[in-house]
Amino acid sequence: MTSRADPLTAALLPAELPRLYRELQQLGARAEGADVRWRFGGAGPETLLVLAAQAARQDPRLLWVLVELLARAYERFDVLALRRQNAASRWPAALAVGFEFARRARPSEELDDLATFLFRRTPKAAGEQFFLSTRAFAGQLARRDAEESLSEYKRWGYLSREEPLAKELGPLPRGTLGPAERRNLLRRLAERGAAFCLGDYIEALQGRASPRQASRDLANATFLSRRGTTRATHYRLRQPLR
Repeated sequence: MTSRADPLTAALLPAELPRLYRELQQLGARAEGADVRWRFGGAGPETLLVLAAQAARQDPRLLWVLVELLARAYERFDVLALRRQNAASRWPAALAVGFEFARRARPSEELDDLATFLFRRTPKAAGEQFFLSTRAFAGQLARRDAEESLSEYKRWGYLSREEPLAKELGPLPRGTLGPAERRNLLRRLAERGAAFCLGDYIEALQGRASPRQASRDLANATFLSRRGTTRATHYRLRQPLR
């Protein structure tokens, strides 16, 4: 007989992932799973949401599923029960990240108010990678995650550039970059050596900031030199004085 485990604190085993996908599918998520044995018995809807948020740190696909489910069907869940159970979990801020992206996908005052209630006094993570064991320690990708992390993760003490927003949610929602992260991205673009224009920077942003913001970033970047005017303006990394 499989022993019971606390779904709020126990790590999901890889062999149990198909069952979690199946349970989420029954809640209305766009996912497919299998009725395999697991240690969490008949977990309720709110418990499953918390469990999915915890397991998403081990399986990035789960964050995509969770964000879409929250964006489409957050009204189905008991808010007070969800708040209490999430507060008792290992990583309470993980579910907050899911709601951040759901709010990007489905902007509404109601969802904003719900998130405010759910995560008031929720402790942030300590500036760590959101996804566990997906980046080599101190590797180049981990460095980029730190320097160009999306605001939806940083707001809750995590680092990642992953955008868990399915195309079915529409073309508009994407993650957002804060000022420091945009500056890091702009410097990385300049360090390639070739001259670039506003359009190149907008393309590199991939919709994570507006064209107007991109133009302001270029105007305020003291590490860039500028040549030309209006649409013919090109930028390069400013050479240090000798």
